[in-house]
Amino acid sequence: MKPLRPYIYYAYYSWICDNNNTPYLLVNCDYPDVDVPIEFIRDGKIILNISPRSIGNYVVDDEGISFSARFQGMIRDLYVPFGAAEALYAQETGDGTMFQEEEYYSEESYLARTAKKSEEEKPKKIVKKKPTHLKLVK
Repeated sequence: MKPLRPYIYYAYYSWICDNNNTPYLLVNCDYPDVDVPIEFIRDGKIILNISPRSIGNYVVDDEGISFSARFQGMIRDLYVPFGAAEALYAQETGDGTMFQEEEYYSEESYLARTAKKSEEEKPKKIVKKKPTHLKLVK
C-alpha cells in the first residue's frame, strides 16, 4: 500500500483552506534533506505558513512538499520531506492533525530510498568504441 501521510496532508490542507483559515506546517528540521531558512529554526523545529496566498511553485508528491516563500523580503525555495512533517493545523483555530509514524517515512527508509534514487539518476558511463577501419566518403 502507498503511504498514508500525503493523503491525510492533502485532505487537511484542503479542509483548512476551504474554511478560509491559514494552514501551518510544523516541521522537524533534524530530518534529512529538510531545506528551510535556518535562521527561523527554534529547538529543531520550524512552523511554516503554507497558505496558497503565501507560497508559490507549490508541489506535493509522495516524498515531500516543495514551494517558494518570502522570508525577510527574499524569496526562498523550501523542501520538506514528508517524514519531517509533524503536524498540519489551522492557525486561527488550532484544528488539524499530528501525523502518525509510518515506516515508509522513518529516517532509515528515507535514506535508503534516496540513496537508491541517486544511484539510478547517475549518468551511465558511455564507452565509445574506436572505429576498426576508416572509409573515405565523397
